Amino acid sequence: MEPDLEAGSPSTTTPHAPAAAAAWIRFETVIACILAAVMAIALALAVFSPHDTLLPTFSLEVTSSDGLDGGPAPPAIVNATFGLTLHGATRPRRGGRSLGICQERGTVAVSYAGAVLAWGRVPGFCVPVEGEEHVRMVAIGGDVRLSDELRGRMAAERRARAAELDVDMTLDRWRLLSCRVKLDEPSPQPSPCKVYYLR
Repeated sequence: MEPDLEAGSPSTTTPHAPAAAAAWIRFETVIACILAAVMAIALALAVFSPHDTLLPTFSLEVTSSDGLDGGPAPPAIVNATFGLTLHGATRPRRGGRSLGICQERGTVAVSYAGAVLAWGRVPGFCVPVEGEEHVRMVAIGGDVRLSDELRGRMAAERRARAAELDVDMTLDRWRLLSCRVKLDEPSPQPSPCKVYYLR
């Protein structure tokens, strides 16, 4: 039987053409998936980046204090009471987003040079998005004994009107506010608080 010359001789690459095409399709698919994943990650970072998210800021002022005035130096046993107002605010941010927060419970402690003078509870509150909230609370101490060294230091700083109090609040067990306020020199503006996240 004569060979069919019109059909031509069989090509050696023809049997491998479908496999090569399939491999190329698989390569394109992998590249497309990688690009899609990279774009999704970039979009997520753009949307959820903490640099573009503005959380509430907090400040504090001492509205009243009692129990630390005992003459030239504070008494050896202090029963102090402090009235406090916490200010929370969220400002609009151009090109970003603002978040409000709500907290159900918290505790507050007022201390001087590491010695806790008074303590209390922070009532529940919410700071709205692009809004403000003002929270009043009272810290009360009972029979706090101060060392002679601490009493002398407080007396000297109060004479110089340089005594400072540390006010720390734990909110919902994972957010900590740390504020430092002047005891004898009320500021025209509330003192700013630092915010720490415990988890």
